[in-house]
Amino acid sequence: MTLTPDDRALIGDLVVAYAYAIDERDWQAFEALFTPDARIDYASAGGIAGTPAQVAAWMPQALSMFTWTLHSAFTHRLQPTGPDTVNGAIHMLARHGVVFDGVSEVMDVSGVYHDAYVRTPAGWRFAARRERTLSITGGRFAELVAARARR
Repeated sequence: MTLTPDDRALIGDLVVAYAYAIDERDWQAFEALFTPDARIDYASAGGIAGTPAQVAAWMPQALSMFTWTLHSAFTHRLQPTGPDTVNGAIHMLARHGVVFDGVSEVMDVSGVYHDAYVRTPAGWRFAARRERTLSITGGRFAELVAARARR
């Protein structure tokens, strides 16, 4: 299968909607971007792995210490695997504002998302998303998060 320009744009829109759902703390919208049985894996960053419902329930507490977040997606490679399925990899950078011990810090998480997308009656959705964290940098808080992720 060859992806049409429309399919590429719609999958790109899905990726952007994911970033905005997290940054706007809209967990209902976040969960709706995935198929109900999708697998999300944030273990490489020290997070959890689970279904969209499990991860959406975990996210408010996991992001509660951040005063703001800014998720960005960059270089996107798509490979069709069937008439309605596509695998993808996309470079990401997530910036997080945090006040730690009275000091404002910025923590950056960079890595690659490995995705599976599926066309559903409601449009393209994530069937899987696995984060492969490459670096966690910033101040003292970032050092603590990076040490936890290395365990």
